[in-house]
Amino acid sequence: MNNTRFGCAAMVLAAMATGPVLAADAKGSIARIDAADCAGFTVQDAAPFLGVPAARVVRKAERISKSLVACSFAAGKTVPGVAFSIEIEASAKKAAEQMESYRDNLATAGEAAPWKGKLPKGAYSDIMGEGMGDEAVWTDINGALTVRKLNVMVQVTMPKAKLEQIRVAQAVVAKF
Repeated sequence: MNNTRFGCAAMVLAAMATGPVLAADAKGSIARIDAADCAGFTVQDAAPFLGVPAARVVRKAERISKSLVACSFAAGKTVPGVAFSIEIEASAKKAAEQMESYRDNLATAGEAAPWKGKLPKGAYSDIMGEGMGDEAVWTDINGALTVRKLNVMVQVTMPKAKLEQIRVAQAVVAKF
């Protein structure tokens, strides 16, 4: 292993040990992602989606597993109006495989009760566009938008409206 690769590997391992999970693309560039900090998405970012000043926004971040964090934002003591999860895979390739598996699972679910025959546009839609990461999928099955960028997957469940979910996803993904 040459010194440059060794140095980069050492920096990645050191950074991972201190907290934030790192995401790297195929070219070796690194984006710092701290899932426990909702990837940098703040109460100031959530406030416009909730229609309240940032001072009224309550943020909750809950570690579900080693690689998965659920983030929610509410206007005071109300139910969350913005909610998403962040999952970090070991590599972009692994995350892409997870997205493909997710599509397969949605297609299978779409053929089973209670969805069979009730999804005229299919179990999911691939969403493309500016700020949508490397790939994105929206589904009626769970009413969620899932976006993959590098080895990070973000699933937006609130707000419920598809276009608002796209805006939230774009805002989260823009952080890394």
